[in-house]
Amino acid sequence: MGAAVGVVAGVIGGGGGGMLGGLLGGSGLLGGLGQLLGGFLGGSNKLDLGKVLEGFSPANVINATANLINSISGNSGKQAVDKLAKEDGLPKFLQEAIKKVIDEVVKKFEKKADPEAEKALKDAAGSDVQKSIDDLAQKIVDAVRKNLEENQKDDTASNRTGGSGKGGKKSTGSWLMAIAKAMGEVLGEKASKMVELSGKISDAADAQKSAGKDQKAQQEAAADMTKAQTEMQGVSQEYKLLTETFSTVIKGIGESLSTMGRKQ
Repeated sequence: MGAAVGVVAGVIGGGGGGMLGGLLGGSGLLGGLGQLLGGFLGGSNKLDLGKVLEGFSPANVINATANLINSISGNSGKQAVDKLAKEDGLPKFLQEAIKKVIDEVVKKFEKKADPEAEKALKDAAGSDVQKSIDDLAQKIVDAVRKNLEENQKDDTASNRTGGSGKGGKKSTGSWLMAIAKAMGEVLGEKASKMVELSGKISDAADAQKSAGKDQKAQQEAAADMTKAQTEMQGVSQEYKLLTETFSTVIKGIGESLSTMGRKQ
């Protein structure tokens, strides 16, 4: 969610040796940001940011892209907790607390961007934005449900007087544990993807070495490496984004619940 902007803040503020340096050293700023955005759009959207955002400054391009990802992640989280509240009994006070924290994180990390640049990007992404929100929200919901079921089975096994392990009222702690574990599983998927891409980069490097003086083979290996490196750049930024988002949300929820507890 908000971490996307946190990741690129150093770029705009002058500490651009990380993300921007990598993007300019690979397939270019727009190509790298397109790969980053593509990860959030399910990989099916082939946005040509060079055309979509032609005429806008690099800072506006970066901020518009980050804010769109910010919005996708935030809305996914809120949609997930709304569904859990409606279908699975997530307590209303916890639903409201989570959504409040998400809104605060989104607002905190939102960067100033030309409204026209943001509109151009959203229009070009089209229905893929809502699909990305739906997909991530459902992934979180499924993981939370699985974790709740596992937690109930563990509780029943350790305390046979606890009932059948199904249909019982879930404690606040159970919900928070299930949500935290679900977030960790989403991060795990991104980490696995980075390992896969790392292997592709290594294979391409080996292919370059073994190509010898075969110029065509060298060019093909170089193209494969550039593609893998660009995708790695996008996935790694997604990972950083989600890591900061989830940790901030969990921390904020915990603080909110502690405050509520002191007031009661």
